[in-house]
Amino acid sequence: MAPRLVIIVSDGPLLVGKPEQLAGRSAIHIPVATPPMPLAAIASTIATGVNPTVHGIVTAATVDGETKQVRNTVASDRKFQAFWTKSGLNIALINWPATEGDSDVSNVDCDEAFEKAKKFQCSDIVGIVLQTNIQDKSTPEKVRLQQEELEEYLSSLTSETHILLVYRRTDEEGNILKAINTLVTTLLVEGSDYESSSATFIEVIGGAIYLLAGIPCPVGVKLPKWPFMERFSQNETRSFPINPSKDEADWFQICKDVIASENKQGIAVLTQRFVTLMSVSFRKRKWKELAFSSECLIQLRGNPLEWWQQILALHQLGNQESLGNAIEKLEEQFPKKFITLIARSLLLYEAKPDEAFELLKDIDPTKMAVFHALGTLGRMCLRVGLEEKGVEAIELAIKRLTVIPADRAQLANYFAKRDEFEKALMTLGRVGIGGEISWQELRLCTLVALQLTDQAKQVASNIIKIKPTHAEAIKVLG
Repeated sequence: MAPRLVIIVSDGPLLVGKPEQLAGRSAIHIPVATPPMPLAAIASTIATGVNPTVHGIVTAATVDGETKQVRNTVASDRKFQAFWTKSGLNIALINWPATEGDSDVSNVDCDEAFEKAKKFQCSDIVGIVLQTNIQDKSTPEKVRLQQEELEEYLSSLTSETHILLVYRRTDEEGNILKAINTLVTTLLVEGSDYESSSATFIEVIGGAIYLLAGIPCPVGVKLPKWPFMERFSQNETRSFPINPSKDEADWFQICKDVIASENKQGIAVLTQRFVTLMSVSFRKRKWKELAFSSECLIQLRGNPLEWWQQILALHQLGNQESLGNAIEKLEEQFPKKFITLIARSLLLYEAKPDEAFELLKDIDPTKMAVFHALGTLGRMCLRVGLEEKGVEAIELAIKRLTVIPADRAQLANYFAKRDEFEKALMTLGRVGIGGEISWQELRLCTLVALQLTDQAKQVASNIIKIKPTHAEAIKVLG
């Protein structure tokens, strides 16, 4: 007997580089796209297939809504089903967060995780979380020893056991990579081979677990499109998730109470929670969640970043009243910062473009401390006639990975009007494939100008579903 699937998750390195084989088996390595997250959030995202704004687990400890004291996260803190929920399988977990009180799974906390895992050979699925010691600095030699220990455990399994690892990337010497995507997933799936340099979203790994485990995957979990996973595809209609729930905790009040009690541990836990949720919300363009997590962080520490993120979120939501109030508070807190001038321009660029011009004309995009404001600076500059500065700011936002779709669309539109259609398409990226109709129309116009007929037909088909009488789309489709 051997498990059908073994999952190992770490916030540290497990392997040196990208070995072609691991424990004598072919290894598939795929970079993972995710903002920085604590290990508990990584493990819970992989277990559920949804991001932390949905499943609710961010840190191994949380602040209790009733007592306002720090405690370990438990199963009831998780707001979305895990892959093991009502699966009927024998699932053994080691060091997995937010499992206390979950009747569908057994979890043990153990330092010698691999030795413990060898005792679970009769389990259907084994899941292991390996936490690195923050004080214990990673070295190539330590990574090599960790890989040897891992391979020794994997060698105790048969080739029929699927292996899925998630961990920190290293170079070929074993040094931690300072890359955009710091995590990687490695899969050992018998009879499979695949090479990919493009990253996959971390939530997709949750979908992969459902497929490899043979557990029906619920609606709301993205499935991987890796060719080698096609043989595991599930043809039956996907069911709705089991008992998903909304987070009923009043986190804003919890923050206020913990700050008032001067509970430093509680403040640290809450700060980590909302830093992570702010980062995830921004990456996922979840503006309502971004506005809320930023507001909580303004209470907890009040750095310029969260002040700006709140402004950005409220502007994207179109909440003018709240935006005006937030800008007034920002002006009181940071009257002379660039982000304050940019925020004020949001209220002026339409009715008083000359005043907005004066606010923005002396801002140097290369001197911006809050990179997340670069895109908005660029959009406002393009609106009021500071075109060169606008182009520079948005291109910097793209480089800094803080660009949002509205930024890309604004710059692409600028290029399209100048008949620089190749630049326009490059700037759009994936913007306009779906989503806001005006962005789709811009993409269609650009593709037609570049005579990219097949791509234009795909976009036109999407537009027709929204605007059945759209003249340009009808023309493209013939």
